[in-house]
Amino acid sequence: MQQDTSIAAGKTEERAPLVTVEPYRWALSWWARAYRTLFRPFDVLVHVKRFCRPMTVEGKENLKGVKGPLVVIANHTSHVDTVVVLSVLPRRIWNRMAIVAAADRIYREKRKGILFSLRYNAFPITRGGGRQALAYSQWLLANNWSLLMFPEGKRSRTGDLLPFHVGPAFLALEGNVPVLPIYIEGALQILPPGQQRARPAPVKVRIGKPLHIPAGTSVGHATKAMVLAMHDLMPEDARERSTALNRPN
Repeated sequence: MQQDTSIAAGKTEERAPLVTVEPYRWALSWWARAYRTLFRPFDVLVHVKRFCRPMTVEGKENLKGVKGPLVVIANHTSHVDTVVVLSVLPRRIWNRMAIVAAADRIYREKRKGILFSLRYNAFPITRGGGRQALAYSQWLLANNWSLLMFPEGKRSRTGDLLPFHVGPAFLALEGNVPVLPIYIEGALQILPPGQQRARPAPVKVRIGKPLHIPAGTSVGHATKAMVLAMHDLMPEDARERSTALNRPN
């Protein structure tokens, strides 16, 4: 299983052309939602069972009473991160959740983009597209859909938390919705850099308390608050390594 469902709003890599793909709005339809419910054991749970061995989850109590719309953020080290997050969320959240995906990755191939939109309600976002690229995300939040976003914008090849982009903070502020931080530990070992085949590895998931960002907070300060919320879920050694790397964009 290979996927890269990431956001990198706010930065453009030098000389990298912007890739713009329109979202498949049919992915929000009743029949697409019915498909995802019916095939959840095959599209989500089977990958977690196969590769996350064992998988432990801490902080489930923090999900009590939580419902959308909200912005769910997670660190990103592996192709299985998306299904790991979807597997630990209650139905009231995942049933109305959309996955923010990089347009220049899975949506370069139309067939792959269609499949990811159907299976995970993923939709493309233009990396480096600025606020305009977030318009569909804002529309989703306004229409009671939650978002799963990876604020680092790409997979960390070392496991260290990379600097956060500002897109998730902007959306949380504009939509006046809480942020739910989730930290995934160990997923990097499922497919380390340089390896061609995925292999099972122990995975630990920590779910944090919803973060409510006060109205009027600057995007920079909101981004910093999200980084600190993620730090609270990390082991001490990982937190120390990540502190120097993280600065609001």
